[in-house]
Amino acid sequence: MKCIKCKKEIPDKSLFCNWCGRKQETTPRNTKKRGNGQGSIYKMPAGTWAAEATLGYYKKDGKTKRKRIRKYGFRTKKDALEYLSGLRNGTKAQKHITVGILWERFQSVAENLSRAKQNTYRGAWKKIQDSIEYRWIDDLTVSELQEITDTCGNSYYTKKEIKNLLSHFYKIAIRDDVVDRNKAIHIQLPKLEKTEREILTEDEIETLWNDYHTETTPITAQMLVMLYTGIRPGELLTILKENVHLDEQYMTGGIKTEKGKRRKIILPDKIIPVLDWMMKNEPKDRIAYYGDKANFYTVWKEKRETLQIREVITPYCCRHTYITRLTALKVSPAMLQELAGHEDYDITLEYTHLSIADRLAEVNRLK
Repeated sequence: MKCIKCKKEIPDKSLFCNWCGRKQETTPRNTKKRGNGQGSIYKMPAGTWAAEATLGYYKKDGKTKRKRIRKYGFRTKKDALEYLSGLRNGTKAQKHITVGILWERFQSVAENLSRAKQNTYRGAWKKIQDSIEYRWIDDLTVSELQEITDTCGNSYYTKKEIKNLLSHFYKIAIRDDVVDRNKAIHIQLPKLEKTEREILTEDEIETLWNDYHTETTPITAQMLVMLYTGIRPGELLTILKENVHLDEQYMTGGIKTEKGKRRKIILPDKIIPVLDWMMKNEPKDRIAYYGDKANFYTVWKEKRETLQIREVITPYCCRHTYITRLTALKVSPAMLQELAGHEDYDITLEYTHLSIADRLAEVNRLK
């Protein structure tokens, strides 16, 4: 026989080569334990082990991409192998849930929410989906949740919506015994800088009426309805046609507090023709439909620029204008609170923006 190293002739069945001393027995290769598609494990620089598996494939920008799951921090190689074994046998799916599955389970909860709130959460999900969909909920750390919120949210309100959605996911995961605490509550939101609300001037209100009579558009009609009823933009987008009673001059709707919900919103004479037009020209079951509040605000921005109304005027300014104008007309505090749908009159006071001239007229009444 020949030596496996120097290739010189040596006696048959020799354990070592007479020439170079090389041991002639070969070490048998380890039997392959995992086939293709069953995942892989590898050692990290810190000495711990990591496991990786492919969940499936999807198309993006015309290219096939892998949906992968990675888990780090296994103390031993055996622990990592057991993790992969659990994935293959389905035990991982029973003990752990991906965030994408929680989004699917959340749909049954969302059915009980308003359409506006459903659209809000749908928008929040679209922002974080690519970053988080295939992660195990129990693997996410607070720092990762914070980074996702900060990166995907572009304002205080979008970050707040992302935090609220993640909190819903954790509540479902706690219910299903996947996690034992809600990490989303530790997400820090930026400080919200409150700014003084502006109110529409009489000239701006007249501009809206002129636009309505010249070229009637849904957004102008809707702004006028808010100006003369004091409803919030979120309320406007949820009120159904079946809840509008033009003959009795009220509509039912509302959000926020218990007093605000399902309240009777009074319709003054001047706004009845406008609402009648909206009811006849809106094809959906609601008096105003934009899909979500963001689209509504975008349409108003375009109309505001066309009419050359001040940039600071937003749809919510209509509510402040409504309460301020009623206050100037000496409407009683109790009636004003009722019309605004507030539980506390102190809140109503925050919506009044009486000018110096208005206040001066009042103090000059002193004799």
